[in-house]
Parts: sequence; C-alpha cells; structure tokens
Amino acid sequence: MMSTDHKGSLYAILSGFLYGFIGYFGISAINGNLSASTMLFWRFLIASLAILLFMLPQLKNIKDSYKDMFYAFLTGVFFYGLSTMIYFYSSLYIGSGLAMVLFFTYPVIVMLLNYLFYGQKVSKIYYLATAIILIGMTMLVDMDEMAFDLLGVFLAILSALFYAAYIFASKNNQISPNVSTLMVCLGCMVTSLIVSLLTHSFVVPTSTAVWVNLFGIGIIATVIPILLLLYSLKYITSEKASILSVLEPVFVVIFGVLLLNEVLKAKYVVGIILILSGALMTLFSQQINFKQFKQMVLSRFGKGRE
Repeated sequence: MMSTDHKGSLYAILSGFLYGFIGYFGISAINGNLSASTMLFWRFLIASLAILLFMLPQLKNIKDSYKDMFYAFLTGVFFYGLSTMIYFYSSLYIGSGLAMVLFFTYPVIVMLLNYLFYGQKVSKIYYLATAIILIGMTMLVDMDEMAFDLLGVFLAILSALFYAAYIFASKNNQISPNVSTLMVCLGCMVTSLIVSLLTHSFVVPTSTAVWVNLFGIGIIATVIPILLLLYSLKYITSEKASILSVLEPVFVVIFGVLLLNEVLKAKYVVGIILILSGALMTLFSQQINFKQFKQMVLSRFGKGRE
C-alpha cells in the first residue's frame, strides 16, 4: 500500500506534469489574437465553471466556513493571480527562459517563509536538491532570447514571491481542496479581468481553435494540476511539494518538442537530467542521510585528486 508521503509526492509530480501543457495551450490561444490577460481570464473562467460542475453533487455537503472560502479567494486574487500575471510581464523584459529560472526559486522562498513564521528547520538535502535543480534550469534557458533587464528580473522574483506565498497560505488553510480550487480560480479570474479592462484588451474569442485551446489550458493545465497540488499539501510539507512541482519546466520542454516541433538541444537533455536528479533527491529525502552523502562525495573527490 502506498504511504501518505509517496501519495503526496505523486500528486505533486502529476501536478507539474499537467502544468507542462500550459505552454502549448497558452501559446496556441495567444496566437489567436488574445492578450495574455484576456487568455488568463478565459482560462480561469473555464476552470471555475469546470470545478463548479464537478462539485454540484457535493454542494449540500460542503462544511467549509465562508471565512476560509474568502481567504482562499484572496489567495487567488493577490497571490496566484498576480504571480501568473507578473510572470508574463517579466517574460516580455527578460525572455521566458530567464524568467522561468528566477520564478522557480520559489521553493527557497517557501522554506524561508516556514522558517520565519514557524521556525521550521529544513532538511539540508532540500537545499542541495534545490541548487541542483536551479543549475539544471539554467541549462534550459535559450541564450538567444535572454536579456538582462533589472525591471524584468525584479518582476520575475516578485512573481516567485507571490507564488511561494500562495503555497504557504494554501498549506495553512484547512479548506477542502475542491472548494479551495474553485475560490482560487475565481480570484485569478477577477485579477485577469481587471488587467484586461484596464489595458483595453478584453475580447470574446470567435475561433473554434482558440476555444479548444482555452478549454485545454482551463481544465487540463489548471483545474486538475491545482487540485493535485492542493491534495499533495495534505500529505507532504510545502517545501517538498514546491520542489517536486518544479518538474514543470521538464515537461514544458518535452511537450514543446512533441507538440510544437521545437528542437531538443544537448544542453536541454543535461538540464532535464539535473532537474530530475534534484527531484529524485527530494522524493527519497527520508532515505538519504545527508552526512553520509557528504562524506561519500568528499571521499570520492579526495581519491580523484590523489
């Protein structure tokens, strides 16, 4: 029988897997003459309707308080929604590659938040795994599209901060995952709608292909992965869930090759291997003795120098 730790880890990994479809569906929808904010509005509207239909038979049995629901809604408006929006804007300044690497520093921020608010000590293996993952992510960056802009860098880090706050807040909210997903999606929808109206970019899609992609990103790459991540937080720590969810860039690259005919470069393969190594270290962190691991590395390094 699968342990609760492995169950939570599996949910987090599957969440990252499905989030990997965001690139394919999102780019395809935006290419249908939608702004990023408008695409996000329809994405979260569809996601909200989908989870609401799923919950209809259970509505009478919901026991979550309105206070907790409103709290989850606010995490969608101010944390998840703003994080998603800011990430898109940071990509315009520094390219999606560098923005991705900076955004996926959020597991470190989650660890810091848990330490500051709860004095929670973090396993040293998590720090090592995070470092390996970040090195792997730099291998996924396309140097041709990368630019260095202080505003873009600031926005990417701010996006990571908001998403870390979302993970942190979700872990400490006792609301059921289904209701939480609905509230978060509604909050993100509000944020996206406000930005669309302020930028005068709101439109109603008329193309069937665009609607197909919007339903794809709304259900496959939003509702299900959010649900899986929230369920994972019921079984594992927010640090472990956040580190395992960084497998998303690996799946983005893979789906880019399979669905968008992108070229799989050698450095991408190295990056994927490093990210998977960091994720596996996190997955089996309970079976890894950091002191023994450190001694093994030092002894082999020492032998190599003799």
